[in-house]
Amino acid sequence: MTTHFDDEAQIEQLRRWWKENWLPLASGLALGLAAIFGWQAWTRYQDGQAGQASHLFEDLRRAVNANKYDDAVPMAERLQKDFAGTPYAVDGALKMAQAAFDSGKLDEARTRLEWAEQNSKDAAVRALVRLRLARVLWQQAKPDEALRKLDGADASYAPLYAELRGDILFAKGDRAGARAAYVDALQPLAADSPARDGLQHKLDDLADATVKS
Repeated sequence: MTTHFDDEAQIEQLRRWWKENWLPLASGLALGLAAIFGWQAWTRYQDGQAGQASHLFEDLRRAVNANKYDDAVPMAERLQKDFAGTPYAVDGALKMAQAAFDSGKLDEARTRLEWAEQNSKDAAVRALVRLRLARVLWQQAKPDEALRKLDGADASYAPLYAELRGDILFAKGDRAGARAAYVDALQPLAADSPARDGLQHKLDDLADATVKS
């Protein structure tokens, strides 16, 4: 049977336990609350960053589409400086690179694409960037650098990588290598793919070339 003295002993034990442990418990609770509120604050910050970057990219896109390239440049620079951790910065770099390429500004296009390749967190986007970089390098009369960019193609871009490799090799005078690359590009394409006709025409023009085994 529990007595009044037993109750007092239990209360005294509880008091001693609390006296010895209240600081670690309070510290743990404070850290837990700080982590929760800190995460919420970080999430709000990230959402805010994404929202600002989205609006800035839309302004950049409209400027480029209106052929106001010079107006778009500071927007692209701000995206890369202040919002590099968002996908909008990479999208802006790609948009600017395309505009620069279309205007014959190959050095500018290359710089934008190299930034996108280094900063994109998406493997598929990096694969697309490398493909575009290879095209720019080829136009800059740097075929060997372009070919190195085409090493290790992402599966989703494999036919495009192979076709561009074939075009570059053909321009270098390597007809057998070009034909092998065109064969690689043609194989994964569906029978009704619109790209097949162009590739088949390139292959037919190289019918006399011997593919290296």
